Amino acid sequence: MTRGARLDRPRDDARDIALHVLSRVETGAYANPLLDGLLRQAEISAVDRALATNLTHGTLRWRGRLDYVLSHFARRPLEELPPAIRNILRLGAFQLLLLDRIPAPAAVDSSVELAKRYGHVGTAALVNAVLRRVAEGGAALPFPDPGADPVGHLAAAYSHPAWLVARWLARFGFAETRDLCETNNAPPPVALRTNRLLAAREVIAADLARDGIRTRPSAYAPDGLVVEAGERPADRESFRLGAFSVQSESSMVVSYLAGPSPGQRVAEVCSGRGGKTTHLAELMDDRGHILAVDAHKAKLARLRENCQRLSITIVHTQPADARGLPPSADFSVALADVPCSGTGVLARRPDLRWHRRPDSVTALNELQGELLAAAAGLLQPGGRVVYSTCSLEPEENEDVVARFLAAHSEFCALDLRAEVNLPSDAYAADGRSILLRPHRHHTDGMFMAKLRREIPQ
Repeated sequence: MTRGARLDRPRDDARDIALHVLSRVETGAYANPLLDGLLRQAEISAVDRALATNLTHGTLRWRGRLDYVLSHFARRPLEELPPAIRNILRLGAFQLLLLDRIPAPAAVDSSVELAKRYGHVGTAALVNAVLRRVAEGGAALPFPDPGADPVGHLAAAYSHPAWLVARWLARFGFAETRDLCETNNAPPPVALRTNRLLAAREVIAADLARDGIRTRPSAYAPDGLVVEAGERPADRESFRLGAFSVQSESSMVVSYLAGPSPGQRVAEVCSGRGGKTTHLAELMDDRGHILAVDAHKAKLARLRENCQRLSITIVHTQPADARGLPPSADFSVALADVPCSGTGVLARRPDLRWHRRPDSVTALNELQGELLAAAAGLLQPGGRVVYSTCSLEPEENEDVVARFLAAHSEFCALDLRAEVNLPSDAYAADGRSILLRPHRHHTDGMFMAKLRREIPQ
């Protein structure tokens, strides 16, 4: 037995990998890239890879409920336990309470073995005792009464931070907040953007079906497919050959809203790895010019790799902070898909709910406004800029746009109801912004507005 083994290199074991990710998330790491990297290195079966993913994402999604249950059965506060032991308890409780396929004795025994590996005799005994009590009575433990304590009820039963639940209750009411939290706890659908430069959506869907990936057409994206059955589309040869990209439906809608035409000059000021950038190029039939700006050179390198895979030639990258770009009036279309709190993608990124704090929804407001202004400053008269976030919070959405318009009288917000075809409740009352909500529209949460630089009279 090893006392206090390090968590810097997990064994090639599903539970060990999941424990490593959960513990690193508590110190600020992001789960998805860390998990992907560990799975690439691990010599384990496809079944164990799926188990590691399920254990990691499931424990993160349900961490709030798991902690609520564990706190009733552990004689020491969870925050006083070593991080490895705390997360071993969470992993074990997740298997006991929320997974059907793993027998209770196996869930307890495997957790005790982890505690022996990363703790000592005392912590192994603690894990054994607590999880046995959870197995006996955890499922019957009542949550706070929703009438007397709606925040406590939703935070515990649906595993979201109390501060975020309180925000949403004030805006959406109990039923809609409950539905939103419930949706955030379900694995999100995998969506694919077919590459119209190579073939029609129907042709690529048929090719995927022959390769074991069954899909249906996206309700909102003319180039989109939603995966209904089949594993890991990005591992298929057709992905390597550029037939499709993995991209959420809501992200595709942003590019449709931008609406670039072949031959135009387009700028994107936060291009990242280029999901929207490459979609813009496909919508332009790879004719014209796209300036892709991002402060992170590594992301631009991935963008260039994606362009090569997708047979895109019109994207030109520039590593820079877009706020330093001089006004140019050279572009017809600009896109500012800005950094945000990410409260619209908590299903896809379950660790975000535990990383964020009450000030997260205002921490980037100044940057968001400056990036919108930078994108707008590149437009010629009559040009249009799309502002978007994956946030549900007005401080990052409507408020940023309103401040920009108050300071730039040469711009106006456009009515979007004729621009893209979405459910009526996705549009603001005046039609001048869009908010896709996960529980209503079965997409990632996404805000969009489109502003036009007026032509001087």
